[in-house]
Amino acid sequence: MSSPTVSRRALIGGSALGAVLALGAGSTTVFGQAAATPGATPVAGATPVATTREFLAVADPEAKLLYVYSLPHLDLIDTVEAVAVNAHVGFIPLPNGQLLFMDDAGTRLMAIEAHGDHVDSYEAAIPGTYYSHIAIDSDHAHIAAVGSDDPTAPITLVDLETWDTTPVAVQDPGEVGLMLTHDILFHRNNNLNQIEAYAVEDVLAGNVDMIASVQIGTGGHGESISMNGDTLYTATDEGIEAIAWDGAELAFLTTYSWDSADRSGGRGYFQRLSLDGTHVVSYSADRSAPETEWATWTNDALLIDTADGVTERVELGTGYVFHFGISGESALFYRIGEDGDEAILLDLASGEIEQSIALEPMSNGPVAGEPIYENNQYRSVTSSTDGAWGFITQGGDGVVVVLDLVSGTVAATIETGSPLNAGGYLAVFGAGSSFTDSIGR
Repeated sequence: MSSPTVSRRALIGGSALGAVLALGAGSTTVFGQAAATPGATPVAGATPVATTREFLAVADPEAKLLYVYSLPHLDLIDTVEAVAVNAHVGFIPLPNGQLLFMDDAGTRLMAIEAHGDHVDSYEAAIPGTYYSHIAIDSDHAHIAAVGSDDPTAPITLVDLETWDTTPVAVQDPGEVGLMLTHDILFHRNNNLNQIEAYAVEDVLAGNVDMIASVQIGTGGHGESISMNGDTLYTATDEGIEAIAWDGAELAFLTTYSWDSADRSGGRGYFQRLSLDGTHVVSYSADRSAPETEWATWTNDALLIDTADGVTERVELGTGYVFHFGISGESALFYRIGEDGDEAILLDLASGEIEQSIALEPMSNGPVAGEPIYENNQYRSVTSSTDGAWGFITQGGDGVVVVLDLVSGTVAATIETGSPLNAGGYLAVFGAGSSFTDSIGR
């Protein structure tokens, strides 16, 4: 495996922009002068970098590698080996600075904690072979729930302080969608098309009696929950359904249609709640045309104002759109298209596209006229918590593209040393990062 390198056009942080070129793993040139540590020398005249300690996690599940880079300098801190991050489950950055995920190679829930020169890890074995979702309690992040295909324990609760586990033998679970508060475990049951509530205290004591439930539409996939746990959102065939929890009962509130006043067609399978809870953010993709015609698929960003209930769709273009990164004020999408790939930055308050940044094509990306899901490469995306920087992979090429979202330019590239097949997976985490989500993304 080759040594990871970084090609910098900017020092990530503040307004530090300048010509920086990586010569290899051992040296960096800044304005023509060599520095001993790659990226450690600030560009002349740069704004001092904030003291918040953040890191970029770059997972290559197929290679069973997890790279951890420091921000803002993009120095490689450590490489965690023999770890296959489950991209469907995703990551959860924890308030204590750790990063939570499922490792398929070791069938375990893991958390990593990055330091200046190494990464510590914590783990708990989880039963099953296929893992669908993870969630943490949104109050204190003391408990995690993991969904699996184990018929005897489709849900496992994990104490994130002791890493002790408790099996939860819910009946007839279907694919396990999960949400948590400090005292309630919510389970999306696709077999029965309902959201179920279980008391965490009861479950930990071995009592798995449901205390409340509410019917939802068919095809449930994709959840979010308000930080105080009083409103749940789940994506179904009908739209994004809002459910209220009053501490004792679940009550259906409304369905936000996938259609808006001026655009229609398609649905999404991934959604998130903005940090301030004012918007549900998703996408709507019309993939009714065959896989070979993926370049004609239409894609919109979907914004739901949770105060007035207005659904807004913002056209993103044709091709393939799926995951997105989210910060306090914006969402970062990528689009794979016959006319070229691009990063698209959407302002959540105005619904306006703020930046559109062209991306270098992937060496083996999808080809128009050929099935998109066969032997092709894809991308992964995440944003810094302040929304100033974006990170998008170049699947198959082992490259992470670093975007300056303020200027709308490519600021740097990271070459990981492994291919990042299927796009790998990304997250920003660390002490001081905003606690943005309690469900794996």
